[in-house]
Amino acid sequence: GTVNGCFMVSLLLLLQSALCPRVVSNFHARVIHSTAQSGIGLTLPPSVNTVLGDPVTLPATYDTKKRIVLVQWSKVDKRDPNLRRQPVFSYYPTSTSHPFKAHGDYEGRTQLVGKASLKIESTTEKDEGKFALQIAAEGEGTQEGFVDLIILRPPAVTVGPSNPYVISVGRAVSLSCLIKNAKPNITSLHWIKDGAPIDSVRFETKYSGGNLQSPNLVIRHISRSDAGVYTCTVDHVVSPGSASLALNVQYPARIISMSDSQQVAVADHVTLQCIAEGNPPPNITWARNGLRLRSVTRTVSRDVKECSMVFENVRVNATGTYVCTADNNVDKSDVKSVLLTVDDSSPDVGSTVAILVGAIAGGLWLLVCLGLTFYFLRRRRQRAEKKRFSFYCKMGKPSHGPLGDTIPQDMLDIGRHPDLQLPEKSTMPTAPMSGIETLRRSKKLRERRYAKAIYPYFTQEDNELNLEVHDVIEVLEGEDGGWCLGYLRGRIGLFPSNYVRFITAKEAAAAKHVRDKQDAVDATSG
Repeated sequence: GTVNGCFMVSLLLLLQSALCPRVVSNFHARVIHSTAQSGIGLTLPPSVNTVLGDPVTLPATYDTKKRIVLVQWSKVDKRDPNLRRQPVFSYYPTSTSHPFKAHGDYEGRTQLVGKASLKIESTTEKDEGKFALQIAAEGEGTQEGFVDLIILRPPAVTVGPSNPYVISVGRAVSLSCLIKNAKPNITSLHWIKDGAPIDSVRFETKYSGGNLQSPNLVIRHISRSDAGVYTCTVDHVVSPGSASLALNVQYPARIISMSDSQQVAVADHVTLQCIAEGNPPPNITWARNGLRLRSVTRTVSRDVKECSMVFENVRVNATGTYVCTADNNVDKSDVKSVLLTVDDSSPDVGSTVAILVGAIAGGLWLLVCLGLTFYFLRRRRQRAEKKRFSFYCKMGKPSHGPLGDTIPQDMLDIGRHPDLQLPEKSTMPTAPMSGIETLRRSKKLRERRYAKAIYPYFTQEDNELNLEVHDVIEVLEGEDGGWCLGYLRGRIGLFPSNYVRFITAKEAAAAKHVRDKQDAVDATSG
């Protein structure tokens, strides 16, 4: 009977709360007082935080082993002087038909989890406040507890004056940053330009503000480099917030490149070009004597344009001053001019022919001079080689008397090389082998050099060697391309290098063996 009476009292308390709030409040005070020593063991946290729109659970537990007859969640209206309560969720364990009941705006988005915890789906701003939990148990009476639900709100950031914001160079602008609905308050604020933080303290002459104490960012002396995307960023315990705007800096049109003045001939191809920049992009025109001319304009980049005027076959009447004008309605237009002069004089054919003939004659004379120079240089080189080798030739040349035998002049002239002179004959008689060993020792030859005759050669001077095909000559001095000093058949003399092929010592031995064998065969057959 006591349990049923307590249960009925609790139900009567809920039904009469709207009719007699003061009486109910007093009754609650008596219940709390009377259940201060209750053994239900209800436990609630002082407060619970959640983000607006997120689900939240108000945790509650109890440790009684008595039978629970009522679990009642309600929300206290702090604005009401009598602290009226709005039912939120009820649980009647003894009911067999409808033990769970959600009330009012909480219907469909609340449920009981665990022993007595209340879960609210998709929290709203109206859910913020104090929630009360009452638990009644058989033989233990009723115990009540309270928990505060705090709804955290991320900041809503807006920037101005507008997006995009257009301003001209040289002026100043104040970019506003407004923070709304942040709970708790934001912890920091700063501005970013094109992804890079703005240091308003370091560049105080350029910027001011743009922080937590002064959210608006002031930019002085606007220039073209100040154009970009500006973002106001704030930090908050829930999540950071930001908002951006584009700053569009306008500057007047300016001609940055233009064709030079030109002097051309009739029927030439002429192009006059004018390049200008500006924001907004400039409009470029060509004119002559105040009349606008036809031209072609193309975009080079976002704020640069190029305008060209083409003369396919220029005429004499095209001579004059051509004016290029660039304008974008920001400040004054930029104007520059270029002078085009068309020369109608025909070229002098006679002068052209004379110049051409003179150029050809000069070229031929140059070729002749180069040929003569090459001839004399080569002749001098050959003479120098013979003069250098003449001493060694005298050492190996045979002699038959103090003055030597006299060779008829007409025999020397037959086949004589025109580029060489005969060396002076030695007055000292020498043997055919005179000086060869001395010469070898003086040259300190580590390895003897040889050449093999590939053409026959008949001497034209007495310091030369007669060559027969397959002769192997020991080379004492000289290289390929000139006269060489050699030793052949017991005689030292000169021979032309273009009549022989230079070979190794191994090849020379093989060739000598073949030659000796051939000589033996010839002797036997003879």
